[in-house]
Amino acid sequence: MATYSLANERLRALEDIEREIGAILQNAGTVILELSKEKTNERLLDRQAAAFTTSVQHVEAELSAQIRYLTQVCGWWEVQCAHPGSLP
Repeated sequence: MATYSLANERLRALEDIEREIGAILQNAGTVILELSKEKTNERLLDRQAAAFTTSVQHVEAELSAQIRYLTQVCGWWEVQCAHPGSLP
């Protein structure tokens, strides 16, 4: 059962990343819309730019963690496949 729990946790993390990417795109859209105006709201641009940067950094960190995990799992399977008798 712990395997399913871990898999569900990984899937939830990927769903969170997907939602955050959606928020990043919304922030970018808001900035583009604001920049298209004749008179821009500098405070809004600063807030949106900061939110964009923070979100991109968070997504990058989370995706890196997911990739590290997958690399470890693949490495584990390579070792197990080299010694077929040790597979569960």
